[in-house]
Amino acid sequence: MYLPFYNRNWYGEESMYRAPSPSTGRCGATALLASGLIILATGCADQTRAYVERLGVDTMSVETYERTANGFSGSVVTRAPHTLMATYAAELGPEGTITRMVVEWSTPPENPEGAQAWGYTVTIEGDSATVERRGGRNPGTSRMEVPAGVIPTVGTTPVTFAVLEQAVHQAIASGSDSYPVHFLAVGRGRIMPNTIVRLSPDSVSMDFFGSPYVAQVTAEGRILSRSGERTTYKAVGEQISTLNLAGLAADFAARDARGEGIGVPSPGATVETTIGGANLTVEYSQPATRGREIWGGLVPYDEVWRTGANAATSFTTDRDLEIGGAEVPAGSYTLFSIFTAESAQLIINRQTGQWGTMYDEAQDLVRINLTPEALAEPVERFTISIEPSGDGAMLLLTWDTTRFSVPIVVK
Repeated sequence: MYLPFYNRNWYGEESMYRAPSPSTGRCGATALLASGLIILATGCADQTRAYVERLGVDTMSVETYERTANGFSGSVVTRAPHTLMATYAAELGPEGTITRMVVEWSTPPENPEGAQAWGYTVTIEGDSATVERRGGRNPGTSRMEVPAGVIPTVGTTPVTFAVLEQAVHQAIASGSDSYPVHFLAVGRGRIMPNTIVRLSPDSVSMDFFGSPYVAQVTAEGRILSRSGERTTYKAVGEQISTLNLAGLAADFAARDARGEGIGVPSPGATVETTIGGANLTVEYSQPATRGREIWGGLVPYDEVWRTGANAATSFTTDRDLEIGGAEVPAGSYTLFSIFTAESAQLIINRQTGQWGTMYDEAQDLVRINLTPEALAEPVERFTISIEPSGDGAMLLLTWDTTRFSVPIVVK
């Protein structure tokens, strides 16, 4: 099963992508299934795979790699908050698990102000791993205990296609529909446990902060596509037949140098204002539209939304307020919201300091109706603002083609 490949004008990027043929890269599949091995048993190199991952219409990463009977190797270019390129090579032992992985990260030369090169080598022997770090903030060598079958990662959020495919191969080899997998995040210096779950003959999932991150796979474990649409990650990736990775890396890095790169996908923002002697502060993150349907799409109807991205949106007042007719005592809160096709509500919650997906309805102070207003021009980034109005102010939530408002009165 393939996700539909669709062409858009990614500043000319579409000329560097091509959609795949369903028959691409079947080398060794029959021997793999017959033998029960988790790698390509014929000894021939699997045809090079190419993948692109997008957040809405924006390309977030591109990757190419191939597998052989002894391991896998490839390259990946990531774009947020700035363009980086990694090359990686993993060696597999007799059990089909990783025994050694070498990763090298660098900034393409088209962005001379980018991060300096760094890398690491992970060597796994029994229940221990030796990590040699080169360059970066913490060079040196360390050892740590690791569980059997541990998989070093190349990047994060959540993993590269090659690393995810290795996890799927190990899950298939286990014969279980629920396979515990452990990723070694070298940059974070810790083990990240997860589980590969077989959803159907052609799909698997892993956990991403409590939500399923789903991949479409072949019977032998090749990744065809993957989707974070049911998670807070939201990015969608798919296999394509050809990819000019070097050209894209150069183009992305040049955009960074011109100040036209992706940057942080959902940057933080702060609103500070004084209304009627009350000091009000809102801290939140700003997701972007990126060509996606927002209301009823990216922000689902009939579900509590974090009113932004990343950490829960915080609201602080040093004076008692009346918001939309409801009493809100001085203090600190988080702001959630819920939308339907006909209505919208702001949720003021007493819990503070939590991640945005951690919502406890028992902590609700009040739910307040919001008034929608259609906008003549769309707004790309979700924006919270507080604007003076009469003796008080209006709290405004603005995104895409709609603005929601509620009045604030200082008591």
